[in-house]
Amino acid sequence: MIIKSRNVWVNEKFCEAKIIIEDGIIKDVVSYDDDVVDIDYGDLKIIPGLVDIHSHGYNGMNANYATYDGLLHWTKQLCKEGVTSYLVTTSTANKASLLKSMEIIANVIERNVDGANILGIHMEGPLISFECRGAQSPYDIQKPDVDDFKDFEKASKDHIRLVCIASEMDKDHKLIKYCHNKNIKVTLGHTNASYEECLKAFEDGADSFTHTFNGMNSLHHRKPGVPGAAMSIDEMYAECICDGVHVHKSVVKALSRCKGKDKLILVTDAVQIKGLKPGVYEFVDRTVTIGEDGCGRLANGKLAGSSNSMIKMLANAIAFGIDEVSAINACTKNPCELLNEDHKGIIAKGYDADLVVIDNDYNVKETYVLGKSML
Repeated sequence: MIIKSRNVWVNEKFCEAKIIIEDGIIKDVVSYDDDVVDIDYGDLKIIPGLVDIHSHGYNGMNANYATYDGLLHWTKQLCKEGVTSYLVTTSTANKASLLKSMEIIANVIERNVDGANILGIHMEGPLISFECRGAQSPYDIQKPDVDDFKDFEKASKDHIRLVCIASEMDKDHKLIKYCHNKNIKVTLGHTNASYEECLKAFEDGADSFTHTFNGMNSLHHRKPGVPGAAMSIDEMYAECICDGVHVHKSVVKALSRCKGKDKLILVTDAVQIKGLKPGVYEFVDRTVTIGEDGCGRLANGKLAGSSNSMIKMLANAIAFGIDEVSAINACTKNPCELLNEDHKGIIAKGYDADLVVIDNDYNVKETYVLGKSML
């Protein structure tokens, strides 16, 4: 198959190009010409498939209590917002439920179902701090422990790719070091750590920060804490929920300037409320009110996730004043590089044909996963 457009994202800029796709791979990206192709997208933009490494559920299904049918539906629906790859993200819950869910998620991963590619599992809990737990269950929090973590590894069939840890709870950083040695990426989140503690965690193998500014202590000019570490440790990635609710748009812009074009990662932090209308919902572990802004809140007003879409995160980033290269990289190239997915995230010869076609208003017109149309 050959497709072309006058606006293909190649080498961090839009240009005229043709994309030759064979067996799900980009065989080549060549000069634009007037030859007949399978699809001519005209002036529509073609960018790499969007990648969401922090997404908890859809249409009432929570990854902590995953079901096979729920995962299948979620995976297909993500393509409508331009997502071609994602991490199924669990949070704090009782261990038995998490182990059961991970077994189900692993089985779905290994069946290569239609829809967005599931790159693996992201554990955002239960290895977090009580003080910065946010809306997560206070009763199921666990101290980081290598032997306990091995139970999760076994249940997941080694599909855990990213684990959130409150590093101050990890004695001698034993679990951080263990994960680093196994190439499981570590993200610091729901943590009350000091700046110095974050720096030591980085030295011991931590790679990123979970939804920066949320679920962590506050920035102070003499005690920079976790936000200060996220902004100033250049080698580490930083997630950000770019909806203008979880983080003010001016702070999103400031974080982008600190991280540059290669270390910012936009995420949805979407939970089971995604796909549901505003209202009050009773779930297995909580009652959540969905507001008109698409965010969920507990009865005490605490934010409890969102119904964000990745294409909206990209559109918001541009609207907030983030430059185009940084915004697109944060949704495509950067999360892939964090996970060492060296065949995804850019449009180039030899890469997976994961592509999204959008208009100037960031409406998704087509999504390709491994060269296959998903809309």
